[in-house]
Amino acid sequence: MDTTTTVTTVLSSIVKADMLQGVLGEITGILPVVIPVMITFIAVRKGISFLQNILHSA
Repeated sequence: MDTTTTVTTVLSSIVKADMLQGVLGEITGILPVVIPVMITFIAVRKGISFLQNILHSA
């Protein structure tokens, strides 16, 4: 248990609230780019799978 307390103490002295707000701001800033890319990637994979299925059954 002493290691956990030591790690928590060290991290709390290094990591500040404004650092966490900066990270949160970057994550919310990148979401409008990441979400459409993920949806497009899934759609392309589904389309390729569908074409392979049709070509296999033909």
